[in-house]
Amino acid sequence: MDKKALNAILAEHHKWLRKVKKGTRADLIGMDLRGADLRGVDLRDADMREANLTGADLRAANLASANLPGAILRNANLRGADLSRADLSHADLRGANFIGATMDGADLWRANLMGCSISRRRLHSTLGCKSR
Repeated sequence: MDKKALNAILAEHHKWLRKVKKGTRADLIGMDLRGADLRGVDLRDADMREANLTGADLRAANLASANLPGAILRNANLRGADLSRADLSHADLRGANFIGATMDGADLWRANLMGCSISRRRLHSTLGCKSR
């Protein structure tokens, strides 16, 4: 997806989040966003099912309650991102960086976390595991 088209979708999504007339929820289903610079972007509640975000820069992005089942986030930088209540079920998260990310209530059902950077404490908290 070219940068101009992506920026238009993000602008409409921002209006939608602010409940401005004619704003539209971001529909990025199946989109090719490999290597996209989405640092600090507000993508709360965006629909990104099966989107390819390989190598995307999502540092400090707000992905709270985003719909990302089946998305590919291989080697994506999610440092400091908000993934609270995000649906990451069946997502490919191999090699992704989750250091400092908020993941309270995120759904990681059958997500591939191989080689990702995430603290043991954060992972246990997200999965609802009890510490010993």
